[in-house]
Amino acid sequence: MGCVCNSNTSKTSIQSTQISINIAEQYKNNKNIKTQDSLEDLSQSLCNIGQEITSLGQLRPEVQEQINELGTFKAIEQMDTNTSNYQYLLCSDGSIFYGSVINGIRNGIGKQHWLTDGNYLESFWQNDKANGPARMIYSNGDVFEGHLIDNKANGFGVFKNKKKEVRGYWSDNRLSGNGIEIRKNGIKYEGQFKGGIIDGRGQFTFPDGRKYCGQVQQGLMHGQGLMTWPDFSYFKGEFRNNHFKGYGCYTDIDSQTYFGYFFSVYHQDIKQMEIFYSQDQNIQECNKLKKFKKIYGGEQQ
Repeated sequence: MGCVCNSNTSKTSIQSTQISINIAEQYKNNKNIKTQDSLEDLSQSLCNIGQEITSLGQLRPEVQEQINELGTFKAIEQMDTNTSNYQYLLCSDGSIFYGSVINGIRNGIGKQHWLTDGNYLESFWQNDKANGPARMIYSNGDVFEGHLIDNKANGFGVFKNKKKEVRGYWSDNRLSGNGIEIRKNGIKYEGQFKGGIIDGRGQFTFPDGRKYCGQVQQGLMHGQGLMTWPDFSYFKGEFRNNHFKGYGCYTDIDSQTYFGYFFSVYHQDIKQMEIFYSQDQNIQECNKLKKFKKIYGGEQQ
């Protein structure tokens, strides 16, 4: 999401920057849980009061479909506004703004449509900057609803796309602090985010009943953690990049506990995880490994 610069008003033009919320490429890889929730700034664009412009232009089907499904953005529609101040602003980058314009700059409720990339923003402006509740609908149908301060997401917000929904608090366009991420494949994360990425401490819940609680890094189970299964077996120890790797203890369904060194291998085709155990620290070179098999019933991550 971009920020608006100071504007210099003339009889025919005002200068400002494009406003957009751009969450870049972070949801394409669904193999590992990895969230990159950053709302990036965009460059400046010149806006002119376009007396000849009479509409926001043709919205893309995915955007129009979301508008029809979500309905009126009540957070701004319920605000008092003087519709006599509504005007169209035509931007040099091809975007069109329609809303309250006072003394040549955006003040009050407005909508902006970027014809080039198809993004569509509804928000409340103060002194030519988006300040207040906002809803951005992307050209691919993704939706962000939250609160903007000087064109940047600050405060509670919700991002939704076809793969997941993320709820939490944004600081200067990045998800930070505690949040919740719910994937359409049934995986749920509750915990800390840093700089838009799952990082710190948190809990993953999987559709087969497994749970992981512990350290997370770059969207992965990484560090000290505890994984439990519905059969009451559990592993507590070191995790590396979503796998058991290092010292820990495993308690099986018969309450037999094994202390030592572990590593794990997932077999996606048969939905099975193998846990290898040895008292020898060089576990992957040890020829006396004990192997436990666990059915995990769904995607690894």
